[in-house]
Amino acid sequence: MCVLKTIEYGSQQYAATLKLRDKVMRKPLGKSIYDEDFSWEKDAEIVGAFDGEQLLGVGVMTNKDKDFKLEYLCVDSEIQSKGIGGTILRFILRLAKEKGGKKVYGDARVSAKAFYEREGFVASGETYLMDIAPVPHVYMKKIL
Repeated sequence: MCVLKTIEYGSQQYAATLKLRDKVMRKPLGKSIYDEDFSWEKDAEIVGAFDGEQLLGVGVMTNKDKDFKLEYLCVDSEIQSKGIGGTILRFILRLAKEKGGKKVYGDARVSAKAFYEREGFVASGETYLMDIAPVPHVYMKKIL
């Protein structure tokens, strides 16, 4: 069973999000998430998907006025393709809309492009590499 909860920056659950993001998004690239500064996340919306106490996935969103940026969406690699990422994303989109958001955008890995398109996002521009994750990314956005 998957239960969504907001996560407080700096909490034990927050530490679990870093561990999961490191496992899924950095270690496979030979990088460490712990080399990055996440102090900006104290002002972010952080949502976790849990089965009991086990963190299954996490989404992180920031906003500037009516534009919301999906900073991270990550599901444990051992349980991907079971609908957890979509559940987190739809929750985040609802949250952005409730807060008066007009658009949600982000840098998506090309490998996840079809996932975002199924949720109504549109890709634009050329692919690019990010310093923190040197794999092909594409800019994607959804008008709310």
